[in-house]
Amino acid sequence: MSRPEPAWRWIAPHAIGFDGFRWHARAYCLSDNSFKDFLFSRILETRNAKASPTRVEDDVAWNEELTLEIGPHPELSDAQQKVVGLDYGMRDGRAQIRVRKALLYYALKRLGLDTDPSARRPQDQQIVLLNAAQIGADTSAKAATARIEG
Repeated sequence: MSRPEPAWRWIAPHAIGFDGFRWHARAYCLSDNSFKDFLFSRILETRNAKASPTRVEDDVAWNEELTLEIGPHPELSDAQQKVVGLDYGMRDGRAQIRVRKALLYYALKRLGLDTDPSARRPQDQQIVLLNAAQIGADTSAKAATARIEG
């Protein structure tokens, strides 16, 4: 969506990812000299093939996994927190979700954790990210940066 017309580019796909809504090809983009996510629905056509200049091991963000630690929103009542804990299979008010660093942006967005928890009512945002500082995702701006840099 960054250009008004489609453009050809060489990519070297090495993995497929699903963000909960759409399928992505994880690939090295020879035009930008970086690993990126390409939506299948935006790949209009393919042509030609050549050997990839990279290896899967070179995609650090794809190979690094992070653990999101979530808990019930602290402003929910005790009964509401208990129900949320059951919804997410929490033990002692916590649950862990493993995610590839390259997919962090999508995971945070899908779980509604890409904004400050105080931006929405606790009943609407029932979980919070307990280890936001540890994974570098305590604001939506940082989450967007992880997506671009990752």
